[in-house]
Amino acid sequence: MFGDLFGLGWENQLSVGLVLFNMILATLLSLLAAIVYRATHKGLSYSQSFTFSLVLIGLLMSVIITAIGSSLAAAFGAFGAFSIIRFRAATKDPKDISFILLALSIGLAVGTGNYVLAVVATIFIAVLIYYMSRMNFGTIRKYDYVLTFMANTESFSNEKMRDLFKEYLRADGLLNVVSKENGKVLDYTFNVRFFKAEAISEFIAKLSDVPGISDVNMITAKNDIEY
Repeated sequence: MFGDLFGLGWENQLSVGLVLFNMILATLLSLLAAIVYRATHKGLSYSQSFTFSLVLIGLLMSVIITAIGSSLAAAFGAFGAFSIIRFRAATKDPKDISFILLALSIGLAVGTGNYVLAVVATIFIAVLIYYMSRMNFGTIRKYDYVLTFMANTESFSNEKMRDLFKEYLRADGLLNVVSKENGKVLDYTFNVRFFKAEAISEFIAKLSDVPGISDVNMITAKNDIEY
């Protein structure tokens, strides 16, 4: 269909229209992949330059494959040229590799004239990635927050603390206890999940009022922590 539209095949010289169409389509599909990457990224390893590069990878791959066409000599030449390129930046998130492969797939599909494959595959994969991210697929997280506080052993009441936990928390798990000042002060760290997220401020205020408890802090734990 597109071959008839531009009146050219691989055996003919490429027209400006075909080249521009390939480049525009590869750019749009790569932009979609980059937008999905930005929307679904989690953690602290986000890189604007990586997102920028995703668009260029798809575009450049389509240009390269379009230029190679069915020429075996050009393919070997391109392979030799790529062999001298070294990428020094390591991917911090394994999922980043999937987006690189997606961008490469877009460029390959568009460059070889498989436009339907490029469009359908990109949309399908983008929807799948977005859905899996929204569902937090693969997580083993059982808690929503990390609670830390200091407890003076001379005045601290474990019963009052537990009563507050039962009133506000759906689940809790002790992560760590550090003894300080020759055992007079204990530094507690808990994983916690609330019955109602709106009650966090009230819980912190009441826990701070418990005799012997100070320095109450709450840290969100939306992502799994790797050790």
